[in-house]
Amino acid sequence: MSATDQADVVGICLHAVAVSGRLNAEEAPMISTSTCPMSSTQSTTQVNTAVCDAMDTRIMQIECGFTRGFAGMQLLGNTSEVCRDGKERARVALESLGINIPPRRLVVSLTPADVKKDGNQFDLPVAVSLALLLTERTPLISPGNWLFAAELGLSGELRPVKGAVSFAVAAMAAGLAGVVVAPENYQEVALTVGLSPHDSRRLQVLGLPDLKAVLAWMFGDVKPDIQAAAVPTTDPGQSLGPNFDDMILHPKLELAAVTACAGMHSMLLRGAPGTGKSMLAARLASILPDLRRDQHIEALRIHSMVSERLAAPLLAGRPPYRAPHHQASAAALIGGSETPGELALAHGGVLFLDELPEYRRDLLEALREPLEVGEVRVSRAKRKVVWKAGVVLVAACNNCPCGWAGSARRECRCGGNRLVAYQQRLSGPILDRIDLHINVPEHRAESAAVFVDLDQGQASKQTQRLQRIVQQARDIALQRNSQFGVEFNRDLPPQTLIAASGLPHGDFATLVNSIIPRTASNRAVVRCLRVARTLADLRSQAVLERADIEQAWSWQAEPAARDRGEMVHGLA
Repeated sequence: MSATDQADVVGICLHAVAVSGRLNAEEAPMISTSTCPMSSTQSTTQVNTAVCDAMDTRIMQIECGFTRGFAGMQLLGNTSEVCRDGKERARVALESLGINIPPRRLVVSLTPADVKKDGNQFDLPVAVSLALLLTERTPLISPGNWLFAAELGLSGELRPVKGAVSFAVAAMAAGLAGVVVAPENYQEVALTVGLSPHDSRRLQVLGLPDLKAVLAWMFGDVKPDIQAAAVPTTDPGQSLGPNFDDMILHPKLELAAVTACAGMHSMLLRGAPGTGKSMLAARLASILPDLRRDQHIEALRIHSMVSERLAAPLLAGRPPYRAPHHQASAAALIGGSETPGELALAHGGVLFLDELPEYRRDLLEALREPLEVGEVRVSRAKRKVVWKAGVVLVAACNNCPCGWAGSARRECRCGGNRLVAYQQRLSGPILDRIDLHINVPEHRAESAAVFVDLDQGQASKQTQRLQRIVQQARDIALQRNSQFGVEFNRDLPPQTLIAASGLPHGDFATLVNSIIPRTASNRAVVRCLRVARTLADLRSQAVLERADIEQAWSWQAEPAARDRGEMVHGLA
């Protein structure tokens, strides 16, 4: 985020050390320990919080009031066990400040009542609502214009919660004045406000250390210190993860890598063990451009739902990299109605599936639709959830169970039946939905070449060079594809391919028919032409050439299989 964007953020963060020195016993917003609700000027109180429903977030109201009946506190509103435990944490935190709840029947209502409430973010708003109910003092701020979300420790400290980014987005959409969160959630929330459109209402962001500080701020006993959020940034060429500066990159693999990143194309790497398949995949995210503002907010929201503290690379806008194990469950990979899976967590970045044939067949088949539409759609009896999942899918596998089929270094010992069974683990429809099928060549240099000091030559700047190539091709594609309503070449509709090629209709048909055989599926033809368009963009050419289509066709499933000497079957 630029310095201008940071200046637009009204960020307010109280540090625990500073607050502990300023919020002493005399300054605390003390309510008489003998507080009696009969003397309170308020019959009920209302405080805002929020709850996440996948990529949707709803504002919730916490209402507190006394009623007739036996003494005790009752929580209403379709709450989970975590929420019900929160009222006890709120009670103990208030008592640690000398605010005792009188022996009367107290009702805490979470509305709307029909929405399921789950999460520990309700602790703080329940405590604030109770404190407002029990005091005779009038707060200097209007609690109904603020959103509170934090877990409470028994001594009153504020702890981070999941979904803080989504809470901030919902608060902006509702036109609230600000949000109050734990200090650990402050950075991601302030960053989200800074990334929001300039014409949206700016939130004030409070990152307070404990309940004592929250009440002191509300009743005007302490004025918070104002300071900007420290947002991680990266210099051009700097990567916050593995990059290509330490890899000897074969020219064929370099072309495949920049093609996949420039057009957001999926890729399958096949070859013998030790040829660099996993190494290439782990470094691919380093040459992807930074996330756009909307992508960045979407990625922050998704990751915030599964983690209370977001990683520095993601905060800095770098595309994520995810590599789930092949024994991952369907919910872990695809996602469910409650939490996103690895596919959604890789949104805007790279999803790497190593040892692709080892994944369960149903998991691979479940990837087919998300790869086409860039979304995961989960349907349940009472819920329908959509997760964003625009990723560069990179998969890797060997050519046979032992791994040495086609290798010049070792002899394959797999029988014919084992080899055929291994190849058939990947269905034709799955293979036909992958844009680039790369047969990774074996490294035949001297053994000591692996340990060459790359800092001595141009290889140390390899990542920067590849980043520039990808960014330049992206810019060219975006300028052209905007007229078609898409951003990346992988999303070009079939009916726009002739216009995007820059060729007259007759010349386009003649060129395509002379290169792509009639036995190819329609899907393979469309994917080949999308890849060819990316290859032309890498050369800064507005018109497709024969070499572009020939190279793109050689990367399709059927030609790549023939190049490995395999029997081609099931590709349709």
